[in-house]
Amino acid sequence: MPYNMFNKNGVLHFDYKAEDLAPREKAARVQLEKDLQKIVSIPKEQRTFENTYLAYDKAFDKYSHSLGQAGFLAYVSDDENLRNAALALEQEVSNYLIEVSTRRDIYKAFKDYADTKPNLGPIEAKMLKDTMIGFRKSGMELNDEDLETFKELNKQKAKNTIEFSKNIREYKDPLEVSEKQLEGMPQDYINKLKKTGEGKYIITLDYPDYVPFMQNASDDDARKALEFKYSKRGGKENITLFEDTLTLRYKTAKLLGYKNHAENRLDTRMAKTPENVEKFLKDLEKKLKKMAKKEEKELLKLKYEKTGIKSDYFNAWETGYWTNLHKKLYYNIDPEQIKEYFQADIVIDNMFEIFGNLFGVKFEKADIPVWHKDVKSYKVIDSETDKTVGYIYMDLYPRDGKYKHAACFDLVNGELKDDGTYQKPFTAIVANLNPPSGDVPSLLKHSEVETLFHEFGHVLHNVLTEAKYSSISGTSVSRDFVEVPSQILENWAWDPAVLKKISKHYKTGKPLDDETINKMIAAKNHCSGSFYIRQNFLAQIDMIYHTATKPVDSTKLWEKYSKKIRLVPTTKGTYPQASFDHLMGGYDAGYYGYLWAEVIALDFFSEFQKYGLFNPEIGKKFRKEILAVGGSYEEEDLVKNFLGRKVSNEPFLKNIGLK
Repeated sequence: MPYNMFNKNGVLHFDYKAEDLAPREKAARVQLEKDLQKIVSIPKEQRTFENTYLAYDKAFDKYSHSLGQAGFLAYVSDDENLRNAALALEQEVSNYLIEVSTRRDIYKAFKDYADTKPNLGPIEAKMLKDTMIGFRKSGMELNDEDLETFKELNKQKAKNTIEFSKNIREYKDPLEVSEKQLEGMPQDYINKLKKTGEGKYIITLDYPDYVPFMQNASDDDARKALEFKYSKRGGKENITLFEDTLTLRYKTAKLLGYKNHAENRLDTRMAKTPENVEKFLKDLEKKLKKMAKKEEKELLKLKYEKTGIKSDYFNAWETGYWTNLHKKLYYNIDPEQIKEYFQADIVIDNMFEIFGNLFGVKFEKADIPVWHKDVKSYKVIDSETDKTVGYIYMDLYPRDGKYKHAACFDLVNGELKDDGTYQKPFTAIVANLNPPSGDVPSLLKHSEVETLFHEFGHVLHNVLTEAKYSSISGTSVSRDFVEVPSQILENWAWDPAVLKKISKHYKTGKPLDDETINKMIAAKNHCSGSFYIRQNFLAQIDMIYHTATKPVDSTKLWEKYSKKIRLVPTTKGTYPQASFDHLMGGYDAGYYGYLWAEVIALDFFSEFQKYGLFNPEIGKKFRKEILAVGGSYEEEDLVKNFLGRKVSNEPFLKNIGLK
């Protein structure tokens, strides 16, 4: 029998066994085939939105629900057998769905219905239009021979993507350092490190180990050794997988009539064309590079003053250290000291209160099943109706085999069910923050507070959805708009009142003092040129890879454009693209979306600045016009509905110090 995704109390369970996954998917597939056959058997003249489009949507919802959370557990379970079985299932399901999405009988059913030019409401009309575009992009207008080729290319792409991500999650190559090589590191960092039998300290490649070491360790050779290992994560196998995938993407795009993969990805997004993206990024690059060069000059001067070494540029293992030291010296800001004020639990509790008041909800701990003992769960309650609208989970600390970045996973979409009730959404933050150690709680750098707020924006987008249909629910929006709700929330992490509220020193219990807060805000745009030129480089290299029309040497291109755009050479013998999971995991020809969406987010934030950061009326408007509707309307319309005008880049330029 297929899984019942929910337990008897109507909440998710995570009680899965590796040996059950394949048989249960098989049973779910049998039911899906029956449901699809019923749809394609309907006579043309009897087709309706309900018996064709909605029936198709619901058939896949039923299939997905039958699989439960098996796919998600591939990224978070601490049971290696279950992870491997879930990954194998993910590959099997991916191949099957490619076959289903390229069935001509299903396409004909939809085309027959679409050709009647049905009189639909705006939401349903958009859904049908998008679905027909999806069928075209699934190869439905190809001849039989080309369609078979198209399907095989897609199956190989899916296989590569799954293997690429697994290689990163399971990659281990820690650095062993002596006590002397830990000079500059705070004691709480040293205390939590594991030691070898020979008394050396083990630095893993997980964020809570890697980032503080690169920012604070004074030993240049140790930083160089760690960065060398870090920038080889995923291994050479991932270079092969990535470059093979680039070729596969180009071939599928050509079959569909596009010049390159980027064209295929962008014509349904806000940006529309690779040329528009390139213009956006190049215009920004000019402004940012001038700013970044000025910052680099300052940091090189500091390096010379401290070491007597004159350099024309920084290497990859130096940027974090000298940027951090410059910040400490010239702004009197030490991120390691400031993090003592940001206890994860206190930050989260106050984050709930701040955004709960703003958007009209409350967050309460929930006694529901979780997949690991460290995971915390909460129910989200509407303040007006006092009804539970959804559930969220927080899986915040690193462990072996777990997803290595920070992300929001949408586990169950909200939707209006047949019985007239609304399906409560379930969503999760998965991150790799600094874990508690001994008597010291989990302490977050301010940048990690920003990350938490960012992911919480995705959570709210998912959990506060009121979209009628699951396929347009929550974050089901264009890739270059999806980061808007997450990026806008980061701005509250810089407000003095918020900083005061979320901070409490883990020893003294005191909040951040006004002087320190003023220093933090003064230093907000410290080296922002360098930060954003890196983002610009990542967005441009993504477009360079995906506008290519022949096989590329991805390492050589990375090396060339890192030096040219970012001004930092790639460490010889490394290949950072092998661990750049975004390029394989959905942001292919889409990484520009972070910058694109940030421009929109900061224009939105200017409205909050105008009416009050804690004003529930503007919060209510944002919830109604942006968070609640998901992908019900075109993203350009969402912008106009909230702003009353087209987007402006002025708030973005001002925010990062370019105006």
